[in-house]
Amino acid sequence: MPRYLNPHQRSALNRISPFVRRASAGMALVAAFGAYAQTYAITDLGSLGGSFSMALGVNARGEVTGNSFTAGDQAPHAFIYSDGKMLDLGTLGGTSSYADAIDDQGQVFGTTYTAGNASLRAFVYANGKMTDLGPLAGASSHAQSVNAAGEVAGSAYIGGSVSLHAYLYRDGSMQDLGTLGGASSFAYGINDAGQVVGTSNVAGPDGAHAFVYRDGAMQDLNELARASEAGWTLNSARAISASGQIVGFGTRSGETAAFLLTPVTSAKTDVPPRDDASRVRFATR
Repeated sequence: MPRYLNPHQRSALNRISPFVRRASAGMALVAAFGAYAQTYAITDLGSLGGSFSMALGVNARGEVTGNSFTAGDQAPHAFIYSDGKMLDLGTLGGTSSYADAIDDQGQVFGTTYTAGNASLRAFVYANGKMTDLGPLAGASSHAQSVNAAGEVAGSAYIGGSVSLHAYLYRDGSMQDLGTLGGASSFAYGINDAGQVVGTSNVAGPDGAHAFVYRDGAMQDLNELARASEAGWTLNSARAISASGQIVGFGTRSGETAAFLLTPVTSAKTDVPPRDDASRVRFATR
C-alpha cells in the first residue's frame, strides 16, 4: 500500500480492496473466456462435378456423407467425403442415389434406384461396394436411420407396392415390424439398443399413432404414455436417444405440437401433470 496515504485513506482502501480484487478476477475470467471462445473454420467439400451439393451426416472420424449433382447436373448421387476427397458412391444401376446417414465405421446408408429406375432400394455402402438391403414383399425400400452397430431402420413396400411397412435391418436381413392395426407403418429413428420409433396407421378412424419397437414387438406410444388422459394424440415419433427418450409430434387441443417422452423406471405409469404440455412420460413395461 502506498506510504503517502494517510490513515483514513488507508482504512478506506482496505474496505474496498476485496471488491476490487473480486471485480478484477471477474474481468480476468471474462477476458480469458473471450480469448477461448469457440470459432469455426469452413471447409468447402466441393461437388461431384455439378452445381449443387449438400452434407447430411458426419461421423466420429470426420467423414461426411451427403448428395451432389454429377457433371452437367445430370443426377444426384450419394457421396462420402474423406481425406480431403469426395467419392461418388454410384447407384444400383439407376440414375440416382441419396445418402441418409453414416456410422462411425464409415458405412453409408441411403436409397438408390435400380436398373431402369424400376424401383428404389435401401442400400449400405461399405468397403468400396454398394449393397442392396433388399425389399420386403414389394419392389422398393427406404433407409431412414442407422445406429452404431450398423442396424438400419426404414420402410419398405409390401403386397405389390401397395403399402409401406417399417423394417429393421440387422444381421444381413430385413425384418418386417408390422403395423398397429392399419395398412402402413414408417420407421424414422433407431438407437444403439436397436429400439425403433416411427408412425403407424391404426384400425378405425383414429389415423396415425407413434410407436416404439422394442422387445420384439411394436407398441403404441399413446398407450404407454396414457396420452389421451393428458389430452394428447401422439401421431409420429421421429428419433430415440440412447437413454430411450423419444421426440416427435402429435395433436393437443386441436393443434400440432412437439413432444418429448421420457422413460419412467417404475412399473407404475404416471399421468403427467395437466399444466406440463411439453413433456409426456411413459412407463417401461
